[in-house]
Amino acid sequence: MEAVKVRKPRWVLEYSGKDISANIAPYILDITYNDVLQGESDDVEINLTDADHRWKNGWFPQKGDEIVLSIGYEGAALVKCGTYQVDEVEINGPPDTVSLRALSAGVTESLRTKNTVAYENKTLGEIASGIAKKHGLTLIGIISEAKRLRRPRRITQRTETDLEFLKRLGEIEGVIFTIKDKQLVWHDQDELDAANAITVINRTDMIRYTFRAKTDEVYKACQVSYHDPKTKKLVTHTEKATGVTTGDTLKLTERCEGKTDAILKAKAALRDRNGRQVEGAVTVSGAPRLAAGGNVDIKGIGVLDGSYQIQKARHMMTRSGGYTTEVELSTNSAHNKSLKNLKNEKQVVK
Repeated sequence: MEAVKVRKPRWVLEYSGKDISANIAPYILDITYNDVLQGESDDVEINLTDADHRWKNGWFPQKGDEIVLSIGYEGAALVKCGTYQVDEVEINGPPDTVSLRALSAGVTESLRTKNTVAYENKTLGEIASGIAKKHGLTLIGIISEAKRLRRPRRITQRTETDLEFLKRLGEIEGVIFTIKDKQLVWHDQDELDAANAITVINRTDMIRYTFRAKTDEVYKACQVSYHDPKTKKLVTHTEKATGVTTGDTLKLTERCEGKTDAILKAKAALRDRNGRQVEGAVTVSGAPRLAAGGNVDIKGIGVLDGSYQIQKARHMMTRSGGYTTEVELSTNSAHNKSLKNLKNEKQVVK
């Protein structure tokens, strides 16, 4: 019988521009890379044994030091996880260990400082570009012209960090903002939803899994009320949700420049609420290609089979040589055909 070759996980760690992988390998307990779509910073966590106390002395990591992590398997091209800066160091014992956490490079103290700023007649693209330039970041990503070039009369950042402000703007507009590798990255949620699945995860591939089908906060429509700047009257627009025939109507009161603006905001609100109709977490053998924002097809779990979007991917390598990937998932309502199996778009368990 021919022996089955087992892939050997591999990681490479550069510290301040030098490859220190071989030097620190004897001390590594585990390495974790967290890739997040929105709401948090990507980070790298490294846990080390410190029996000879070198990490508490001459090898003590300094805040702000840069590290670059790459992960994968022997004999294959490694996936670069990006550049990170040491943000927190913790020592524990006994037994003596040292843990360090590094945030995606570009997440500076200034980005986490609260500000109050008024933007007059600025497009979303101009606001994002200005914030990126302010913090020495490069703005990258593909956004629909309607969202990028929309020019509201006034937007106010009130005692918010620039990251909090961008996140709030993005949720209203259907745009996702994140900081990755000294770049301010923005994604159009519609574009992410429309992308093909990067892989299929079968029940037989899963080491662990959990899925939750929610029975509330599923909306068949969104009603947006706004004061029309041209007619000076209160206007109401109702947008129907795609593929949802029963449920409540989500009611919002927003500042809108007109009907087109109201439609964009209604669609974004429906995607945000209904997109979380089914959530789950799946752990599989290490899969470097599983990244936040990607779509995956889930098969073998019954009525909840379908398309899901990765909200967070957690890649963990341990001292024993194990490598696992855990992905946090939410419904991709653009593709998820399984929702028709849910009675009234809600959970069915009989």
